[in-house]
Amino acid sequence: MLIRLLGPVEVERPGQVLPVRPPQVALALAALAWEVGRVVPVESLLGRVWGERVPPGARRTLYTLITRVRRDVLTDEGAVVHRPGGYLLDLDDSAVDVSRFRGLAERATTEPDPARLLGEALELWRGDPLTGLPGEWAERARHRLHDERKENLLRWARAVTTHDAAAAVAALSPLADEHPLDELVAVALIEALHTWGRTAEALARFAGVRRTLAEELGVEPGTALRRAHQMLLRSGDAADPARVVPAQLPGDLRGFVGRAAELARLTAAARGDQPPAAAVCAISGPPGVGKSSLALHWAHLNRDRFPDGQLHADLGTVGPADAAAVLPRFLTALGVPEAQVPSDVEARIGLYRSLLASRRVLVVLDDARGADQVRPLLATAPGCLTLVISRSELSGLAVTTGASLVRLDVLPDDDAHRLLAARLGEPRLAAEPEATALIIRRCGRLPLALAIVAAQLAQGDELPLAKAAADLARAGTDLEPFAHTDPAVDLRHVFGRSCRHLPAPAIRLFRRLGLHPGPALPLAAAASLAALPVEAAGELSAQLVRANLVDVRARGRLRTHDLLRVYAAELARAVDNRAALRAATRRLLDYYLHSACAASELCYLHRERLTLEPRARGAVRERFAGPVEALRWYADEAVALPSLLAEAAAAGLDRHTWQLAWAFAEFMQRHGPWEQILSVQAVALDAAGRLGDRLAQARSHSSIARAHAKLGLEREAVEHFRRAIDLHEDLDEPVLEAHLHLGVSTSLNRLRSGEALGHVLRARELFQQVGDVIGEARALNNAGWLHAEAGEYDEALNHCRRAQRILAESGYAQGEGHAWDSIAYVLAAKGDLAQAVTCYERAVELLRGCGDLHPAAETLVRLGETHLRTGDTASALGAWRRAAECYDTLGDTQADRVRARITACDQRG
Repeated sequence: MLIRLLGPVEVERPGQVLPVRPPQVALALAALAWEVGRVVPVESLLGRVWGERVPPGARRTLYTLITRVRRDVLTDEGAVVHRPGGYLLDLDDSAVDVSRFRGLAERATTEPDPARLLGEALELWRGDPLTGLPGEWAERARHRLHDERKENLLRWARAVTTHDAAAAVAALSPLADEHPLDELVAVALIEALHTWGRTAEALARFAGVRRTLAEELGVEPGTALRRAHQMLLRSGDAADPARVVPAQLPGDLRGFVGRAAELARLTAAARGDQPPAAAVCAISGPPGVGKSSLALHWAHLNRDRFPDGQLHADLGTVGPADAAAVLPRFLTALGVPEAQVPSDVEARIGLYRSLLASRRVLVVLDDARGADQVRPLLATAPGCLTLVISRSELSGLAVTTGASLVRLDVLPDDDAHRLLAARLGEPRLAAEPEATALIIRRCGRLPLALAIVAAQLAQGDELPLAKAAADLARAGTDLEPFAHTDPAVDLRHVFGRSCRHLPAPAIRLFRRLGLHPGPALPLAAAASLAALPVEAAGELSAQLVRANLVDVRARGRLRTHDLLRVYAAELARAVDNRAALRAATRRLLDYYLHSACAASELCYLHRERLTLEPRARGAVRERFAGPVEALRWYADEAVALPSLLAEAAAAGLDRHTWQLAWAFAEFMQRHGPWEQILSVQAVALDAAGRLGDRLAQARSHSSIARAHAKLGLEREAVEHFRRAIDLHEDLDEPVLEAHLHLGVSTSLNRLRSGEALGHVLRARELFQQVGDVIGEARALNNAGWLHAEAGEYDEALNHCRRAQRILAESGYAQGEGHAWDSIAYVLAAKGDLAQAVTCYERAVELLRGCGDLHPAAETLVRLGETHLRTGDTASALGAWRRAAECYDTLGDTQADRVRARITACDQRG
């Protein structure tokens, strides 16, 4: 039996090793074994187990612990004997590893070659003594044993250095790292390195220890360490690597532009504004964004900051964790003869760090795959700087080294222009400003894409920029305009290198993102494209974000650079069959259609609902928390609507086409742009026509009519309203037909047509037939307005007030806002200006509250006119400014007319 304390407390028997648990039993056994064969007083046992604060009842507990040691640990192989005043572990010294260790070390002092006995003693160690045991005595015992081990390891190393220096170095290197201020350890390691033939490393080790002593203690090396250094310098092979200054930087980029903020961040890191430590800066960003160019440009500008040299490695050519392939080159560049480069990777890392310990060196690590790949190559000495360039985010370096993270994006427009000017000359760009802007836009302001196009244009001054811009039009569908015979600058190849190490599911999601026609998409849309649960899509998209193929914008939307999206689409066409692509497109359209209809139900409570086909398997829809979230979704996704409809029409999904246009129609009617409504609904109208769906056609004509009305094109509005009314014949859709009569009445009234009131009355009749009180109230309000325009103010006011009460009771804020506007209009016409102002303000509050900005703006214009009639010019100007803001939000040119009125009023007043 062997009681083992030099590591976890265990008992070794033939064929088995048993841990001693719990900790108090292990402490009791260790306290007895520490003095095996001698009586340990009870007071000492209490102190060893519980420390200075022995709790009440500890003696009884100690007796229990002793009993457990006898019964459970030692069984019949040993005895804990009670003696006067204490307890005795009645075993031979050799039954405890600590006593055996000390006995072997003592016997070694009488041997001419102590290495064998010392080696046996050191082999008894299995880790930290008394591992995990708490208390002051256990901690003191650990310190004492570590000191004994260090002393005997030094004795052993001196004994073996002459015939096995490599073994001595392997044992002493970790000891030197553990005790960086121990000069005896340093001397032993330096002598072993020199004996092994690694004098350069020995010199570097001396320099490192000397620097550490100066910084930590403010002293110079002692006599023994100085003698060891002199011995190295006197030896024939003492080539001091400090004399070698590497200069490995590749050339700087001609015509580098921009990136002032990023250059300043790198300079701040090199300046040492932080506490003394080695600086690390990790530069990441999408492929082709100019990461290497930035790093090398800064490195050339700041070479003088690093007088001891600059090292450079392209890690894209080595394995993910193959520091062994780079370190020999770095070591020889630092002056280490090839014959003295260690074969062991850990030894190479130690030598590399030792050589840099007293130097100021810049290390540039390009195309790093991950943090693990670069950690062994980081320059860890104060005064050094490591620039890491990676396609992936290296946030792990920020955690472990405090690295500064610099993420690059595409260039701003001005810098993109300057890049082209640096390659082609400003006069050439100034001669074709529109073509220049188009080139910049179609290159997506990506530096590599701009550089490729500039190189093509630089081949001949006769090539017009307009021709190049036209050729780039195909960049919306493929990357052939950016192809190059040199893979390093071929855009497809550069993009592909960012994908090559991604797992297959992440690459599949990336391909699917190329099928989305817009600049950004919600996570649920990405999940639908890939037929994944949203959570799984989120995990895969996080991998794409870390690879800088995708970034995350507001509300978790995924954004891919235009050219990367084209590349993803190319991959999809090359890898996936047509059926898979068609299914993905169908799922995407199902996502948008079902999400838009859900948003419509939340935001526009009184709008009719569509009957939708079930979603395709794998398609999901948004789950909105409320109207505000739904409106934000509408605003984000309306940008992609024209392209989505084109995709649907091209895929022959005509039902999706008109329904998706309808699902966005009310939002677009309220927020614009109305010109886009015309084009969107034209596509929907064609799809409805192919289906022969008269009701869908009527809906599209209605939307087109309303957009024409918003644009002030009343004759066109009347034409489309009438087409919609004609299509409703025999459809038995009285509510929809009634809305059309209301719509056409407004446009006819603006054209001063006497037909308007007839349409209003017909609308009211239809609403009454189906019991639609809200519709009837809206018809009442329109009738009131028409009566007011005819000068019949009392009847007008009666109609409008009745409408307002019904709409308020029904909770229809938009309709109530229109009713208050009508009431205010009538009151102003009657001369009751104060009441009119109050009613106008209430109308504005309701209309803006439900996002109906266009009528809100019109009401504000009338409010300003009413203020002006009262002589309150300041309030009039305030109302008109608010109106102009609404029109600006909508992109409506009416804002210019309102501002002209403001200017004219200011000049008069």
